[in-house]
Amino acid sequence: MKIYILPVPKKLQPAAQVFKYPRHNKDYGVEQDFYHYLLINRDLTVENPRLADWHYLPVFWTRWHLNHLYGKICLAELQQEMDQAILDDAKTFTICQYDDGPLVNPGRASVFLASRKSEEGIDIPLLCSPHQAPPVKPQKRYLASFVGRLATHGIRQQMAQVLKDREDVFVFDGNLGSGFFVEKLQESYIGLCPRGYGGSSFRFFETMQLGAVPFLIGDLDTRPFKRFIDWDGMSLYTNSVADLHAILDSMKPAELVEMGEWAGSFWENELTYQRWCKYVLKELVSLK
Repeated sequence: MKIYILPVPKKLQPAAQVFKYPRHNKDYGVEQDFYHYLLINRDLTVENPRLADWHYLPVFWTRWHLNHLYGKICLAELQQEMDQAILDDAKTFTICQYDDGPLVNPGRASVFLASRKSEEGIDIPLLCSPHQAPPVKPQKRYLASFVGRLATHGIRQQMAQVLKDREDVFVFDGNLGSGFFVEKLQESYIGLCPRGYGGSSFRFFETMQLGAVPFLIGDLDTRPFKRFIDWDGMSLYTNSVADLHAILDSMKPAELVEMGEWAGSFWENELTYQRWCKYVLKELVSLK
């Protein structure tokens, strides 16, 4: 399979964005990472669009929208530039991390989304810079934990309400820094990962990095590359907070330790920056 990188104006690839998220993250994400992946792996690309199986639209959507009042301005300009860049929308794909998607009409192009909010789009991981973890892990204190903002989606508040009387679950609404986040996750067998404003959560993949079992809670199962990855062996998912007690109570510590170790190893070997990109190629082959 060969890919043609569509030329776009440099303004569609801003060098920086107005703020970083999560707080510990560098100004870098999956949009830049996939672009760099193709620049490094030139055996995957061709210079002639007619010889390509796919055309890649390398817009840095997140940086553009954050730098334009969260996508509230310059959408007509973005649409015009995109329309001029695309040669054949049916052969085109793009990588988008922004929660609301590209916010313009890509036609028949395939859109890979890191935080899908609807039935449209193909899931990819929502990655950030890895946390600094202590050389020695603390002992487990909790069956499950959550540290973060509860206000970003109603399902987070529902989760907290359902679990509020459990002594084996730790829920903290707020941000006390990366160290506190890492400590509580490593003290837990399970990292609770309710969806936020977007349909996914950085927390899901942060939990994997730290060797706990990620538990996605949301109306959409946004775990990426499900055709190629056995997520049920190293993660949990429910679309209803009503199921939380039953799922948590069904898990045994030894089983969770094994799942967490698998999750940590899989994240390191398959889902870190650059390594996740090969799954996009697999998806493209299957789409053809």
